[in-house]
Amino acid sequence: MIYLLVEDIMFAEGVDTGDSSSETTSAQSKSSRFTSEFEPIMCLGEGAFGRVFEVKEKLTECHFAVKIVLCKENNKALREVKALTNLHHHNIVRYYNYWMEDSGYQQDGAEDSCSSSQSSAENSSGKYLYIQMEVCDLKTLQVWIDEKNMQNEKESLYSSKRREESLTIATQIVSGVEYIHSKKLIHRDLKPANIMFGRDGEVKIGDFGLVTAENDDDAENLLERTVYKGTPSYMAPEQKNQKTYDRKIDIFALGLICFELFWKISTSHERQTIWGDVRGQKFPKGFSGHFSEEYKIIKPMLCFKPNDRPEAEELKRALEKCTRRNNTRASRTV
Repeated sequence: MIYLLVEDIMFAEGVDTGDSSSETTSAQSKSSRFTSEFEPIMCLGEGAFGRVFEVKEKLTECHFAVKIVLCKENNKALREVKALTNLHHHNIVRYYNYWMEDSGYQQDGAEDSCSSSQSSAENSSGKYLYIQMEVCDLKTLQVWIDEKNMQNEKESLYSSKRREESLTIATQIVSGVEYIHSKKLIHRDLKPANIMFGRDGEVKIGDFGLVTAENDDDAENLLERTVYKGTPSYMAPEQKNQKTYDRKIDIFALGLICFELFWKISTSHERQTIWGDVRGQKFPKGFSGHFSEEYKIIKPMLCFKPNDRPEAEELKRALEKCTRRNNTRASRTV
């Protein structure tokens, strides 16, 4: 699973670089801030990004997630830390603190699903970055969508409950994106697998490893950017083949996510069949009829030209209005 960081509650203690040359790797391991201040509970996920543990802070007995990443120059995790120190929003994963150590966490139990890490003496390219953040549910939005799609057609495709839940989720995602854009940032990798749920069920946007800033000095808010950075199936057309693009690439990805929230896709073959069409604003038969209001909101999000796509603020208002109408219809049927 991918855990991502967003919100920082200011680094009162700063960064512990652990640069003392007199300490050996063994001594550094024994004096690890991670093991001295936290009690690891379980490994939540691992991958090329590093590993994430659920931990209990010994002093407060509060639970957090700590992400451990081998920190190299231009590392994705460093990008997150530097870009997101001032983000504070309830629909973004809460990010508390960070520090550096010479070693990754050395696990005692072989039964743990996450393998032990190496010291920086063995990984001379960098130290280890520890990032303390909010614990989210292991269930991502991708899992939520997959579970809904596994239900029978009557329950999933035209379900009033799924529609109601999808409107709530979509509104919360857009609210988070509106905030990100207000800070002159572009997420660049919005997709269901990077959207999580807090322990209270609230939507949380994560994985800001590809976040980039818009340039206020540019009249059109366009920057020279790396082509093809992101997840191909959710990329906007200009993100795939142009060096200049702006925040509207996030709106395109949001349009695809919103479509997935409402429409049942039963198999990977079906997804391959319709995905290209949806990217080109051609929706499956029946979508515009059963989800007429949602269709009017989603279609413009998938416009080929970025300037034709709405801003997140406009989308949020439209989704809130759609939710009120849906609730009114539901109350009349009770």
